[in-house]
Amino acid sequence: MNYRPLYILRAEHDYFQDGICRALRFRISPEGADLWRRRALLLRQLDVNEWAVLYDSDGAGVDTVSDALLLEMDLEDPAFVLYTKWDGLRPDSAYTLDLPADGPDTAALFREASPKRKIGAGFCRVRIRLAGELVEAAQKGEPMRFTMHFHAPECRWEYLVVPRADAPGEGKYILEEGDGKLHFSPFKSVRMYGRDMLRSVSREAVPMRERYGYKLKLSLTTGDEGGRKQPVLKRVDPPEPGRFMDTEPGLCRQVCTL
Repeated sequence: MNYRPLYILRAEHDYFQDGICRALRFRISPEGADLWRRRALLLRQLDVNEWAVLYDSDGAGVDTVSDALLLEMDLEDPAFVLYTKWDGLRPDSAYTLDLPADGPDTAALFREASPKRKIGAGFCRVRIRLAGELVEAAQKGEPMRFTMHFHAPECRWEYLVVPRADAPGEGKYILEEGDGKLHFSPFKSVRMYGRDMLRSVSREAVPMRERYGYKLKLSLTTGDEGGRKQPVLKRVDPPEPGRFMDTEPGLCRQVCTL
């Protein structure tokens, strides 16, 4: 047998560093496994986020009129729904995706097939139609490929500071980004989680990322405006999506305890 790529699937996501999406996995659907065997086709993972359908170039080939391969796409990261820009996404639903396909928004290509997935079924059933142009491209050594490119939503960063009992009140703390890339509102007193806290929100909306290059610090001002700043927290961590599920839409929350 002489196996060569027939079709290539790749997953990219703006949330991950270098755009390499590690939240998805493909496998042959049990319902379509018989066709894979009859046509002597294989599914192989080429990289963390790339898979290839392989065919035997010395074999009988496929039926370009009727053959359609079935794959199951699984979500390996439950937080995918939190850092993916996808209107109406319901992780418990069953989706379908027909390939080959093309479009500026990958999420728009998915169709909801059922509000509830069957046991053992993947998040999405992928159907690859083995049309003539797809097979011809593979025979020429230029297999067609489909790249799923997902985008991350933007949100403003909300910080809640739990001060010490003897700490100053609102207006005395300042949250700053070292390079001036983010700007935060003055801290105001709020009552949340049964405690008195201080709250500040970024003026800018930030695209969600696995890692950020921001350098946040919390300082305490002394005297009038422009007075000396006393460092309180030299390093303030960015918020994590989904950590506080009661956050208002469009906000991502972090809580700091002094």
